[in-house]
Amino acid sequence: MPFNSESASLGGQKSKRGMSLATEVRNQITEVAEELIKAIDIPSLSNKDKVLYLKAIMPFILSKNERIDTNQMPTEFQIEIIQ
Repeated sequence: MPFNSESASLGGQKSKRGMSLATEVRNQITEVAEELIKAIDIPSLSNKDKVLYLKAIMPFILSKNERIDTNQMPTEFQIEIIQ
């Protein structure tokens, strides 16, 4: 039997590709993570633990593609003193 869109569709149905539990598991893990985050008493953490917590959550807060371009900083400026 040649491989074409029809045979690919049938093959996908047999192997149940795309019917995984990944989204359901991901949703359950997200719910557990949200409950754990809500349960953390941040004011009671030590400074070291606060830094570690911040370090752990920063990748989820900031976009990985977000960059600060330091080349756009002004290299020359003029100061005027008004008396």
